[in-house]
Amino acid sequence: MKGFDWFPPRKHSLGNRIFILTMVITLSAVVILGFSFSYLTTNIIEDHFETVLVSIVDNNASEIENLLDNALKNALRIANDPKFQAVLRSPRPATTAEAYSLELEMDNQLSFVQNYVDHLFGFYVIGANGMQFKSNFSSPIYENWQPFTWYQKIISSEGPVWFDPHDGSFTVNTIGQPLVTMGLRILDKSTGDILGVLLTDIEVETLTDIIKKGMGETSNFILTSQDNTIITQSVQELGTTASTFSHTRDIGVAGWKLTGYFHPSVIKKSTLSIITPIIIIMLSIAVFVLFAASSISYKITAPLHELASLMEVVRSGNFQVTMDNSGDDEVAMLGTSFNVMVSRIHTLMHDLHEEHEKLRISEMKTLEAQINPHFLYNTLDSIIWLSRKGQMEDVTRLVYSLSKLLRIGLNRGRTMVTIEEELEHIRSYLIIQEVRYTDDFTYVIDIPDSMLKNKTLKLILQPLVENAIIHGVQQSDKPERISITATEEGPDIFFLVTNTGHTVDPQTVEQINRLFDEGIEAEFGLGLRNVNQRIKLYFGRQYGLHFSSDDGSTTVTVHIPRI
Repeated sequence: MKGFDWFPPRKHSLGNRIFILTMVITLSAVVILGFSFSYLTTNIIEDHFETVLVSIVDNNASEIENLLDNALKNALRIANDPKFQAVLRSPRPATTAEAYSLELEMDNQLSFVQNYVDHLFGFYVIGANGMQFKSNFSSPIYENWQPFTWYQKIISSEGPVWFDPHDGSFTVNTIGQPLVTMGLRILDKSTGDILGVLLTDIEVETLTDIIKKGMGETSNFILTSQDNTIITQSVQELGTTASTFSHTRDIGVAGWKLTGYFHPSVIKKSTLSIITPIIIIMLSIAVFVLFAASSISYKITAPLHELASLMEVVRSGNFQVTMDNSGDDEVAMLGTSFNVMVSRIHTLMHDLHEEHEKLRISEMKTLEAQINPHFLYNTLDSIIWLSRKGQMEDVTRLVYSLSKLLRIGLNRGRTMVTIEEELEHIRSYLIIQEVRYTDDFTYVIDIPDSMLKNKTLKLILQPLVENAIIHGVQQSDKPERISITATEEGPDIFFLVTNTGHTVDPQTVEQINRLFDEGIEAEFGLGLRNVNQRIKLYFGRQYGLHFSSDDGSTTVTVHIPRI
């Protein structure tokens, strides 16, 4: 939105300082008044919600305690019932029909008891004589339960045992709903022997429905067992913090605890409902003041912003900018000076670039001129030497190769040639050197045909081969080998000139490569130095030569872009 470019003011600008000062003063007044109202209302609301929380927790805990107490009383009633005592004291009936008839009779009696007890899922009697009875229509699971941990825990306890929530009943088939189970051992009233155990199941959902009574959106009630295991809670995702209101009530029948929490957000919500209208009015005034201050500061500092933006553009290298300097104030004078300065810098940069290009071209021509006389001297010296020996056939061959070599080298003043032309040049050079160094070396040239039409600087391989002959062949008392290969790697080409024979120690190799990378003058061969400098001048400093020497051979790698 162009109409609001003035807001907010730019960081660290003069307008930003005016804006911040006004903002601090205005918002300070709003914050002080807001905290005052919040403090007064929060104290009143906290007292009210704490009273409500205690009341809800106590009521819900009392209802759970009544449910558990009712379950325990009815369990004791069943365990001490003479009919159940007699059935559990007697052996299991011999026939299946008699056993089924007896189970049906006792199931009906348990169902009769359950019908008068609310919120209980079922009663189950497991007799030591192998009989099983149930109060609901769930199908029983017939198994010897006596070795099970829960069974042993019940018969070893004198009082009731309350088990933590588990999925499904212990002894009948259910749909897997979470249940809380109370276990009670059944003792023979006449002998004191253990006749079996009585299980009472309560659905966890029933307990959840009880503890949810009276809760709000920002409260949570957690029911925990004697070992602090969570039995159920009203809101699964609501956590508790140190600042949350809480109240805990013990449920003595089972040793459980019911804890209620009110999240601080309920206090904040009630407080905000009171002070929000006043805060809105104060903030509206503050926003108006802030926008007004920002608008005024922008109108004062806009020309300076424009000048700063133009200076950033110039710093990035763009000198095609001018500032509108209409007016006669100090900012207009500054704009006129800025335009003059940018114009002069642009002219100087253009002149400097032209001079640099002229210097680069001059240096390359000079380096090429240094290479040609150096090579001609060595070749003519070989021709004179062969003439004196009377080897006229070799002289003829050498002169022909030299003429071919000069034709390719001069090449009408071109700086770039194809790799095929450069290889023709180096073959002519090697023919000349073969005549001079008879049987002293062999050579191989292995360049892929796919690279022959690519471009390269001319006269970059001959000085490297000459260096291989001087430092590898001449210093050896046995025939050596020179190889010229090339590879393509992405957008680059690498020539490798390798010779066997004399090697160079690692310290010297490291020194040579450092001088190659830095592109400075060095005391090693003039040919290598000139080739490296030409490549860097023409293609960039990331290209050039690299020296390596190990395992009885020395390699010079030429790195150029693929053109």
